[in-house]
Amino acid sequence: MSEREHDADLVLVGRVISVNFPKRQLRVLCETGHPERFLNMRRIVLKTAAGDLKGLDVEHVELLEGKALITLATGYGKEEIAFAKKALVVVREEERYPLEDDEHYVDDLIGMSVVDISGRVLGRLHAVYKTGANDVYEVLDKEGRELMVPAVQGCVVNVDVANGVLTLDSELLRESLDEN
Repeated sequence: MSEREHDADLVLVGRVISVNFPKRQLRVLCETGHPERFLNMRRIVLKTAAGDLKGLDVEHVELLEGKALITLATGYGKEEIAFAKKALVVVREEERYPLEDDEHYVDDLIGMSVVDISGRVLGRLHAVYKTGANDVYEVLDKEGRELMVPAVQGCVVNVDVANGVLTLDSELLRESLDEN
């Protein structure tokens, strides 16, 4: 991937949370349901907050409790490695890890209209949070109020990516909805 390439088709797979200059290591918080994807990466592409892209060659990857410890190839100086501080690890859409039939990419879900089984609009899916047990969906209504929804079978009735609609069982959410 060229550093000059348009980044509209880039997808977040991790965030650099620390850099060890002497060891040429990056500790990356995995932002993917398949952290094993990092084990096959021989090159990573980093994106800074300013939107700059830089590709770096990888020597070795080790997975540690939801994090990837990436050792960069020899030959990179401190300036090149410093580029990685707080950068995002990105891949092109076509390089995303293949999913099972009942799985969805988070970036395909964000912005979806969220409705209950009667068709009542609850809001838009704003964020997806990874927890130990299951994901949690943050839904914002048109007034900006949030509804936190566990992404579990029974609560999430249907995910229609093609039409951009996420359907929830409002009976299971009644308490939360009544509080809002």
